[in-house]
Amino acid sequence: MLDKKTTATLKILNAICEEGTYKVIDYNNLISKFPNRYKVNKEALDQNLEYLKTGQYIDIKYAENDTYCLCVLPKGRMILEDSTRESKTIKHVNKMLIITMFVSGIMAFLGAFLAIFLYGKGLI
Repeated sequence: MLDKKTTATLKILNAICEEGTYKVIDYNNLISKFPNRYKVNKEALDQNLEYLKTGQYIDIKYAENDTYCLCVLPKGRMILEDSTRESKTIKHVNKMLIITMFVSGIMAFLGAFLAIFLYGKGLI
């Protein structure tokens, strides 16, 4: 399983290499695409790229002088598609949970109200 920084790296590379071809990417260009909360440096980026390469998510032709030539492999694209699908599913489940809780609360209130009303009228 990929951690957040590695997933962010894969998403950025997927956006850059959108056609599935090899792209030459400059280190500064790549670092500028990361959100500030990750605080990625050269060593962390090299570790992420090496991990993605060994996991066969990306292929690196060469990496020299802060320039990389790489492409995202089908396995890397599938991971991103699965994570997107999973996040949509989680959002849908959360929405259904909130609706169910709201409707259950209303029904419980109506049931209690009806029971008290009928008991007060002497019908029960």
